Order: sequence, then C-alpha cells, then structure tokens
Amino acid sequence: MKKKPYSETRTRIEQKKSQMRKKRNIKIVRVFFALLLCTVIMLGIGWASVKLYNWGSQTFDTYMAIYDGYKQRKALREASFDPRFDGYTNILMVGLDTGREDTGQQADSIILLSFKHDSGEVRFVTIPRYTMVNIQGRPTPEPLNNAFYYGGIPLMEETVSKLLNVTIHHYVVIDTEAVAEIVDVIGGIDIYVDNDLNYDDPDGDLYIHIPKGIQHMEGDMAQKYLRFSSDDLGAYGRSLRQQKFLKAFHEKLLTPEMMAKIPELVEVCDRRIKSSIEAFDSGHFARLIGNMQDTRPKVILLPGEFASDGSWKCDQVKTTQMVEELFPLEQTDSKSE
Repeated sequence: MKKKPYSETRTRIEQKKSQMRKKRNIKIVRVFFALLLCTVIMLGIGWASVKLYNWGSQTFDTYMAIYDGYKQRKALREASFDPRFDGYTNILMVGLDTGREDTGQQADSIILLSFKHDSGEVRFVTIPRYTMVNIQGRPTPEPLNNAFYYGGIPLMEETVSKLLNVTIHHYVVIDTEAVAEIVDVIGGIDIYVDNDLNYDDPDGDLYIHIPKGIQHMEGDMAQKYLRFSSDDLGAYGRSLRQQKFLKAFHEKLLTPEMMAKIPELVEVCDRRIKSSIEAFDSGHFARLIGNMQDTRPKVILLPGEFASDGSWKCDQVKTTQMVEELFPLEQTDSKSE
C-alpha cells in the first residue's frame, strides 16, 4: 500500500484534532471532578442537615420533656392553692443550722416572704422556731421546728400553711453557711447591735462575741448574729435580730452595685440552696423584683407571747387579723406563677 504523500495541511488538521481531543478529555475530567465534588458537598450538607435535625429534634424533645415535667410539678402544687392568694407569691424560707450527728440539720429560722403583685410590696413574717403548733401525725402540740425533723420541708410547709391559714407557693431551704457565703458575695451588711452578744459553746464549736454598736458584718459575723439566742429575750430577741438582718439585707440588694454581683449570687444559690423555684419561674420573679425597687419591706413578728417553758404561744386571733390585713379579700386579679 502506498503511503499518502506528505501534506502539511493534513498534518496541521491532525494536530488540531489531537489538541481538541485532549481539551475535550480535560474538560470531561474537570466536569467529572466537579460533579464528584458537588456530590460530596451535597452528601456532606445532607449528612450535616440530618445530624442538625436529629440534634435539634433531640434537644427540643429534651427541652419539652423538662418543661412538661415542670408543668406537672407546677400543676401538682397549684392544685391545693387557695384562689384568695392569686395576687401574691408567698415563699416559705427555712434556715437550717449546721447540724449534729444525732439529729442532723434542724430548722433554725422560719420566715414567710410575701410579694404583692400589683404594688411590689414585700412582707416578711418571722415565726419563732419554738412556736407551739399542731403537727400532722403528732398527738400533742410541739415546737414548729420539729416539723422539719419529722417530715422535712413538705411537713414544715403544711404546718406553717395551717398555722397562718395562707397558701405557700414556693419554699426555699438554706443553711447558715450558705447565708454567710451570700453575705460575703454582696460585700457585707451594716447593722446596729443593741447589746453585746457573747456566747461560747465548745461542744458545738460555736463562739459568738459581737460588741454593741454599728457593725459591718461579713458572712461569718452575720450568721452568728442570726444564730444568737442566749440573751434575756431568747427566741423573741432572735426574731427581732432576724428582722433587722432582713431589712439590712433587702436594702443592700437594691443598691446599684449589686447588679454586678448577680452572677455570683445565682451561682451560690444554685449550689447551696434547695428550692421549689425553677428556671421557668425566672420571668415571674424578674417582674416581682422589678416592682420591688420603690418599696420598703414590712417585717412582722408572728403575734403571740412567751409561755412559762420558753416556747412561743401564737395569738390566733391577732394572727388572723394580721393575715387579713396582709391579704385583703379583694386582691384576686393576677395569677401567681
């Protein structure tokens, strides 16, 4: 077979075709890798979307489970609430002592804190721990602080509610060491001490020596001031000191510099305080605290008198009058949360 004569034109055409084939092959490879890359990206986005959806779904389910649990606990508590107290939020505050090996921690101070929703008024009713009361399951009247020993905060809450004939919406349980830590966080408080307070208890490792006069109390001194009850007034004098402390503490909390202390206070409260108040209640309490700014607290001692054995005998007639003044019947507008 004869070779075709050399043609420069033909050679150029063949070279051009070869170059076009190479370009076409390169383009095909590029398109292939582009499609592969897009496929990988789309798969990645799909995988991430599925993971994000699953995470969001799980997070939402977890949140809803927590919220449903909160609603159930709230509904259970509210089932026994008297509508007469819908315009208020009443909190039972129980302070515990450091405890002993034989009895554990005991209720050392008992206070009913009440917020009035429409005006932001704050009221404290201090109840001597040795107030003689009827405790569920006990045959005869006993000191109120025994209720915590027998049945913890549920029995204490029930007993105080019956004593005052009021609805208790929440409880807060705090020990003296937590009080000391909170006072330290806010930078201490200033209180006028009416008389020298001196008490030594080596067995209980408690030594109280606070001189008369204006005292700037850090946490340790404040908790000793609250615990002292060895003067002539006994439990009554102790309740009066608690009233002074509550007023001083309230005034300090409302000072502008306390805004910067909120994170520390929240951390201490979360770590050291047991309460029925939950995170979902924060909006309600934020509104209450906002209303507090222009009000001064009213601190009241449970009406009564000392008995011969040193216990506190509640005057039920005066107590009823006190409750009627604090919670007038017409206040039924806003719901407590």
